[in-house]
Amino acid sequence: MKKILIFLIVTGFLTGCYPEFRNDFPYTTVAFTNATGGLTTAGQLGRTVVKDEGLQLDFGIYLGGVIENQEERWAKFTVDPTLLASTSYVLMPADYYTLSNTNTITIPSGDFVGKITIKIDSVKFLSDPNASHYHYAIPLRLTETSADSINATLSTKLLVIKYINHYEGYYDNNGTFTTFDAAGTPLNSGTVKNVVQGTTLALDSIITDGIGNMTGIDYRMKTLVKSDKSVWYEKIPNMPRDMTPKNIAILPTTLVSTSFVSSWEKLEAIRDNYSPTSSTDKTGGAYGNWNSANIERYVQYDFPQSYKLSKSEVYWWYDGGGILYPDYCRLEYMDPATQTWLLVPNPVGLGVAGNAWNVTTFDEIVTNKIRMSFKNSTQSVGILEWRIWGVAVPVSLEQAPIEDVIAQGVNTFDPATSKYTLNYKVTYEELDYYTIVSSSMVWRNRVRDGVNEWRR
Repeated sequence: MKKILIFLIVTGFLTGCYPEFRNDFPYTTVAFTNATGGLTTAGQLGRTVVKDEGLQLDFGIYLGGVIENQEERWAKFTVDPTLLASTSYVLMPADYYTLSNTNTITIPSGDFVGKITIKIDSVKFLSDPNASHYHYAIPLRLTETSADSINATLSTKLLVIKYINHYEGYYDNNGTFTTFDAAGTPLNSGTVKNVVQGTTLALDSIITDGIGNMTGIDYRMKTLVKSDKSVWYEKIPNMPRDMTPKNIAILPTTLVSTSFVSSWEKLEAIRDNYSPTSSTDKTGGAYGNWNSANIERYVQYDFPQSYKLSKSEVYWWYDGGGILYPDYCRLEYMDPATQTWLLVPNPVGLGVAGNAWNVTTFDEIVTNKIRMSFKNSTQSVGILEWRIWGVAVPVSLEQAPIEDVIAQGVNTFDPATSKYTLNYKVTYEELDYYTIVSSSMVWRNRVRDGVNEWRR
């Protein structure tokens, strides 16, 4: 009997609450969507039209506050250029587009969405070089509605519109490459297997970010499909390279090691980028090797790739007791050719002074490992910070800065399979070797309005 009573109470509770979830709100409201279409600022919506696939799009409003919309609703809007203030966008010229209704959006009875259509002028818009990126916007403001209210936080929207051509998108890039010296002797070879992005440059051309087996901002080409489906391309000039040496000791991928460190000290402290105020300033921690009196020790950096190095800076730690300044220090690097440790050439500095950065310069070397050795004949040695200044060098032959890309053999685009067939020669700045590449780029998908649009 008790179980039946509990069941009836619970059932009555649930049944009594259910209508509360079916009630309409006290008022209705209309609003623009809060979608951004891939843009990063609230109130802005990126929209894309595709050349040769229809230059029109819909936009509209949403109705909230009722479970079932049993009557037609409307909202009036205006194009408000003041909404563009403090943005980088430009008002889209009025003759670039037409609206299916110039001031009113209707939400039909039985629906919660009202839409009108924007039709883009194919001649004027596509002939404007600024239209291939987010430059032009239509700023919209809701002004009046037959609903009870307009949502104040979603009452405006910047429609930022660009076009893309049907070559834009991501490509599966597969093929082979062989690198030759000036005499034609093979130096390296391998497969090309990466994903290349093509972005619209103009009506039938894109910019791709892959050359051979390399991808990225330094490996871009302009690619144009001609009317006969042959392909023309050229290398985009390299981005200016920052050749300023950086303190590569602080890179997350740099490894630090030592022949010995006291268990209560912190080896990593020497590369935490702290700037000591004196040799007794242990705020950032310190390396110390007590008890190593009259024993030569070293600290070492291993870098993730080769760097050009020409300067070292060290700040010694001193506590006036068991940790004193070293009697000497020396710098050695791993020679890539012989895999042996060599002294850095022509060092100037190798200082052991306190309360200062001890700077050592030397002739430029290329290595991925460097170490500093030191000793005090009566006590141990400590380090607060050790900086190494360097510039990255190419890891592989093909990573060198590209001078030119020259077409070799067949270069075509097949519309039936959306495939580029490319054959070209790559030359490199101030180097006498070159690379021959054969690859096929097959269109995979594109991003439209911030969403992947899949082909397969």
